[in-house]
Amino acid sequence: MLPEGWKLGDFGSIGKWTGGGTPSKANDSFWMGGTIPWVSPKDMTSGKICDTEDHITPEAIKNSVTRLYPSGSVMIVTRSGILRKKLPVAIAEAPVTVNQDLKVLPYNKQFSPEYVYNYILCFNNEILNTCAKEGTTVESIDTNSFLGFPIKLPPLPEQKKIAAILSTWDRAIEGTEKLLANSQQQKKALMQQLLTGKKRLPGFTGEWKRQSFKMIFDVDNQKDTQTPASEYKEEGSIPIVDQGKSFISGYTDTNTFYENVPVIIFGDHTRVIKWVDFPFSPGADGTQVLRTRARALNKFGYYLLQNVDLPNLGYSRHMKELKEQIFHLPPLPEQKAIAAVLNTADEEITAIESDLSRLRQEKKALMQQLLTGKRRVKVD
Repeated sequence: MLPEGWKLGDFGSIGKWTGGGTPSKANDSFWMGGTIPWVSPKDMTSGKICDTEDHITPEAIKNSVTRLYPSGSVMIVTRSGILRKKLPVAIAEAPVTVNQDLKVLPYNKQFSPEYVYNYILCFNNEILNTCAKEGTTVESIDTNSFLGFPIKLPPLPEQKKIAAILSTWDRAIEGTEKLLANSQQQKKALMQQLLTGKKRLPGFTGEWKRQSFKMIFDVDNQKDTQTPASEYKEEGSIPIVDQGKSFISGYTDTNTFYENVPVIIFGDHTRVIKWVDFPFSPGADGTQVLRTRARALNKFGYYLLQNVDLPNLGYSRHMKELKEQIFHLPPLPEQKAIAAVLNTADEEITAIESDLSRLRQEKKALMQQLLTGKRRVKVD
């Protein structure tokens, strides 16, 4: 049931969605010295687009298949592997052009761009499930299905008021994201200084020693301590840490488990280093539990591994290169002090991540109320 004054339309009813194209790369006059943003899926990482990685010239607009869209236009990605996970949507904050993998709703005064943007965000999963094109090698959105997807439309003043309220959460989320990025960068810089001895904590003067991976770590888990994938349970007393879609891939009731150790989880051409402070069982596929020897602390060893930058080569190449790494190892008291400093940085990052998650959940709940009319706003 629609609220009083609202209309039920579809995305095709609020304007004509059109696309773009790629000017010929062989024509230098289309690209050399270009200043006009040219949006492709790789640029659609935030809700606001004011600049892009690639730029084209006015000559390209005159003599190719792309066109210039005004500021305030709404853009969505209709063909990209990212559509397996989400439907990217953004608002142009400057005049832009787009490639053939995007569709654009040019700005006009009949709708609020921010309202449409938030509506697509709110119903992202439903749009993907309804409009995904089947039988294609690259994930795609069926344009006709998208244009027919329903949208509830309040009067324009109410659209703008709803968008203004949601933008308050957007600003808070954006600010928290920047705070998180800064904290992560500060921790990274701190690790590079403290874990190499370039910066010493006050009161420590002991000699650091060069040690190989094999002199610091033991790969602790053996086959009999790992849980085969066929034995994963939905419930159990001990969680299983593995390379699945989530950090915890299942449960087991084994009596053999680990706790307070660094773990390397190998996936397809990836590796993630985690500190696991709860009892767990390692999965049988690519989960490596590490313990430090007497000359090193487990938590300090975890930070040493975090500071290692290995290319994505796969499990066997990772372990071979990792075992050839040389680390700088201070005396145990200094290790403990450094680990405490970095742990404090981790706690700060975790707190910011928690705030960010809360803000996103609050906005999501608010969108579901405001964009459906379950909660009305007063318009001046």
